[in-house]
Amino acid sequence: MPDRTFHPDDRRTAVVKIFVHKPLEIDEPDWCAGHHGERAEYKVDISHDGPQHVISPGGRELFRAFFTQAPFSTHDRSIGLYVEVADLTGTRTPQEVEQLANDLESAAVRLRELGHELAAILAGSGR
Repeated sequence: MPDRTFHPDDRRTAVVKIFVHKPLEIDEPDWCAGHHGERAEYKVDISHDGPQHVISPGGRELFRAFFTQAPFSTHDRSIGLYVEVADLTGTRTPQEVEQLANDLESAAVRLRELGHELAAILAGSGR
């Protein structure tokens, strides 16, 4: 390897990734209820979220669901239904098992309704 002599006026450069702090204007779908926080470190962190639906038949919270879309995602950019399941773990009596099964049936009806709403949004928006 040849020796290299550095002179005071030799310059080296490097590329350094930095955060750019400037507002980004994005299109917002009609179903969007807002954004979590006002800052996103990266564009891929931006998501549109619809209103949260708490599915709690008989007063028992079983699911939370909302429409969501990450328009700058590197994977799937389509709108989807985010579903979060409550903790259903526990020992139950026969009557409690029957009630839980009834509540799950009721919750399934609501989840299907949200799925149909999602299908209508997808059919209307083409996204």
